[in-house]
Amino acid sequence: MVINMQVFERIEALRNHMCSEGMDFYIIPSQDAHQSEYVAGYWRARAWFSGFIGSAGTLIVTADGAYLWVDGRYHIQAEQEVAGSGITLYKMGLPGVPKMDDWMKENIKPGHVVGCDGRMIGMQTGKSWEELLPEAKFVYQKDLAAKVWTDRPVLPVAPLFELAADVAGESRADKLARVRKHLNEKKAQYLMLASLDDVAWLTNLRGNDISHTPVFYSYMLVGLEKAWLFADEAKFSEEIKANLVNDGVELVSYDGLPNMLQKVEAGKVLLNDKRINMLLGASIPEDWKVEVELDITTKFKACKNETERKNIREAHVKDGAAIVKFLKWIEEAVQDADHPIDECDAADYLDARRKEMPGCFDLSFGTIAGYNANGASAHYSAKRGSCAVLKPEGMMVVDSGGQYYEGTTDITRTVVLGPVTEKMKKAYTLVLKGHLALGHAKFMEKTPGYYLDVLARGPLWQAGMDFRHGTGHGVGYVLSVHEGPQNIGRGNIAVDLEPGMLISNEPGYYAEGEFGVRIENLIMVKESEKTVDGQFLEFETMTMCPYDWKAIDETLLNEQEKIWIAEYHQQVFETLKPYLNTEEVAWLAKATRQ
Repeated sequence: MVINMQVFERIEALRNHMCSEGMDFYIIPSQDAHQSEYVAGYWRARAWFSGFIGSAGTLIVTADGAYLWVDGRYHIQAEQEVAGSGITLYKMGLPGVPKMDDWMKENIKPGHVVGCDGRMIGMQTGKSWEELLPEAKFVYQKDLAAKVWTDRPVLPVAPLFELAADVAGESRADKLARVRKHLNEKKAQYLMLASLDDVAWLTNLRGNDISHTPVFYSYMLVGLEKAWLFADEAKFSEEIKANLVNDGVELVSYDGLPNMLQKVEAGKVLLNDKRINMLLGASIPEDWKVEVELDITTKFKACKNETERKNIREAHVKDGAAIVKFLKWIEEAVQDADHPIDECDAADYLDARRKEMPGCFDLSFGTIAGYNANGASAHYSAKRGSCAVLKPEGMMVVDSGGQYYEGTTDITRTVVLGPVTEKMKKAYTLVLKGHLALGHAKFMEKTPGYYLDVLARGPLWQAGMDFRHGTGHGVGYVLSVHEGPQNIGRGNIAVDLEPGMLISNEPGYYAEGEFGVRIENLIMVKESEKTVDGQFLEFETMTMCPYDWKAIDETLLNEQEKIWIAEYHQQVFETLKPYLNTEEVAWLAKATRQ
């Protein structure tokens, strides 16, 4: 095995500083100071030290070892990226793999000193560690990455833009009024926000501090009569600053919240201890009363208003047109032996078609294009110069999305490039059956998403197959492609699905070393009929793009599933036809069997 000297040397340098500080363990998570999933370059210390670039994972370094925990999305990718580094990889969820807390309890003894950058640790996490290891000493004030990472990127200062009320569907003043109504109901004086998408939603402002996620680094403190927004003033135009003043929002420096807490009148503050970091939590004065709850803004923004719903439909029509252009192109391009293309070429072509669409100002994440065996890595990242050349055989998983001024999209299609094996067709068809079952579910109100997860997994389970990622994640409105609190998965996340929630429907199957399958549509919760038994809900499919008949074993489909596919394909054809040229319409007619 080739030794990864760069990672090895970086970890050795970190150990030297740990020794100087008297630390026995140093923990490097993936989050930023706001506990975000996707972070700016400044915060990517875990990736820099470990060589694993996925969005989630935790690295623990000791005097003689280094250990990385990753979830099922990244088992294959992490194994490839940390090879030769000396890091022990723990693939979470597999038999015999210790949970990180269990490992900590086993290895961290009384008197051991555990260090970390407290900005990257949520209050809830820090408290759980202290309860788990009451006789260890935790040091949260040491950013040792700064001592080793000499060319660390600076925090971004990209300019902001503002969503007009007729785009957002609700003014900033009205949103603040809703928050204050909640404060009064809770007999609280303040709401403290650290979640970047919550601040962006509440202010109707969008930024560019994190790649593909239009948020800006900020905190917010909302009082009963006034609100304070803590962010870099250089990002704000004079017009936006004036608009904030008109709505009673004072702009303060990004690091000014701890000082502001000392100035304002003491009171009861509502906060989400999963998003407020350890150092910020420690700055709350002792005479304040703290009540922990899910940020009310998270609940508000999860249920899209009528304007947002209308715009989201429009964004998905544009997105569907871009995907169809791509699907037609790749079907033809892969047949040209004189001009071979690879995964990166495919991703670049799709990105270009999407960015041509009116209102598309960015991707919603980096496009994933994984051919055959690479498709078995759920979050595979192709790299120019080493990505696989596409051949007119097998399948490619393409997971992509766009940021439009009308909404955020996320779609996955498994694309047939030529002859496929019976195993591939069986896997694709079983995944599709689960995808259809979930998309056509009807359920009672007050139903949490995890109740529905078995619908997506059921056909796979019957064949002794499964996938190691969630079935559905929430999606923001011109915001993060991953948004809570709604979720569909095996985890017991007790959040009821409500009308207006946008969520993904993306079962999959991954045969390591062979191929991957994933099919993803975004679906919106809406009201169905009301009977003597109560109010029922169902889903409206937002994504407009055909499935691939060439991958379907029709003998595995029942009549109802065939009807569902035919109805959806007819809707896709009629919806997208006006946005395509003559040749593209002909291709889509064939793909949808019109």
